[in-house]
Amino acid sequence: MVKKFGGFIFVFFLVKLVFALEISPSLIYQIDTSKYQFTYDFLIKNDIPAESQITIEVIDFITDGRSYSFDDPDYKYSLKKYVQVTDKSFILAVNEQKSIKVEFNVPQNFPGATGVFALKITQESVSGGRIQVRLNYIVPFFVRFTNIPVYQSLVINDISVKDLLTEPDEKYGDYGSIITLEIENKGNIAFIPKGSIQISSRTLRAIIAELPLDSFDFVVFPERKTFYSIFVPYILPSGTIDVLLTGKSYGQDFSISGAKELKTENQFLLIQTAPDIVLFSDNTKSVTQSLVLKNLSPYKETLQASISENFISFLPKKFTVYPYREVTVNIKNNLKDFNFTGDKIYLIELSIDSGRNIRNVSPSYVVLRGKSITPSLKASLNSSQTNSILSVQNTGDCLLQFNVLYNNRMLNETPITIFPGQAINLDLERVVRGNLLKIEYFPYGDQKKYIFDDF
Repeated sequence: MVKKFGGFIFVFFLVKLVFALEISPSLIYQIDTSKYQFTYDFLIKNDIPAESQITIEVIDFITDGRSYSFDDPDYKYSLKKYVQVTDKSFILAVNEQKSIKVEFNVPQNFPGATGVFALKITQESVSGGRIQVRLNYIVPFFVRFTNIPVYQSLVINDISVKDLLTEPDEKYGDYGSIITLEIENKGNIAFIPKGSIQISSRTLRAIIAELPLDSFDFVVFPERKTFYSIFVPYILPSGTIDVLLTGKSYGQDFSISGAKELKTENQFLLIQTAPDIVLFSDNTKSVTQSLVLKNLSPYKETLQASISENFISFLPKKFTVYPYREVTVNIKNNLKDFNFTGDKIYLIELSIDSGRNIRNVSPSYVVLRGKSITPSLKASLNSSQTNSILSVQNTGDCLLQFNVLYNNRMLNETPITIFPGQAINLDLERVVRGNLLKIEYFPYGDQKKYIFDDF
């Protein structure tokens, strides 16, 4: 029997909502220049509702993808000793913005086509003699000296694979795979790729995943090695896995490849379904809806979908999922009478003909919405000397979504879904004022919004 959600469900989550100093036009700077003596300006704005003390320090900046070095005086591609800022310490009022000038005085015999450094920017807000906020920002600079000839040479030294079903990871969770590349840059220019990374199986003769490379998470410094980890939500197959990186870095084409022989012991069928909520109401009870199932495994299987009641039909009744591919199943509601109150929520369960163990990593629910619902939400704010915890509970009879606003600024990127009876704790990571906090909430799939601000 599939679990039917009724009564109260208490699930506790931790969501971190970050407050930031506004640094513009970017948090990472790439500068192309043919000059060795020049200046560069950027802006800092105090984006918290309190006066802030700002300090700026020029530091080294090198990373191997696992750790950072901010003090490496022997690294010949560092610009730290050739850079100064005109304002090293100052106070910003609320919403005040200031232009920061960076002065470069680089010797003409600098050896690299790229020079690197960073600014460490510290923000402190003091109230009543106590520090309320202390935040550090590392702002990297990559300076490309265009008059220096480029020597680009990269090689994949090693590939390792971690199966998260057998070795869960704190950051990535308990399913999928982490592929870690050890890449060495033997050139005189930083490797900052824009392109793609392709993962394929020789055994299946198939591309498993193709991911974009367009992020400063992946940088290989000149004459250094970097460990770059890629998460894919898949169980990888046995046999040879090929990894291919292609694209451009600083206008130079690159194509780097490597291979890894795997012996996969995990026999789970891993499935991912979407959307997470399939909603039927009195107005949409006759509308056929869709559920997309993606096979995250290297196995072909035949499945069935169902809920604990017989008024929902899945068509086709049986369907085949192929390795790393999607299949769409139609969902039809046969319930005619929606003359009830609140939401009835049912988990969609998957069964398998072969008896292989199956896991849906993103469970989906069928929600039947009665003609009458009572959306209701309560929240409380608990503060210590260092941070505030916002506790939110759905006290109504229907599925809700909500946004957290502080000083009329939305803190979460997308609406947070909360089931009837569910409670969620949000760590705001700093002390906040209740009179500036409010929660905007609404029934799932509805446009009518409500406000809770009784803090």
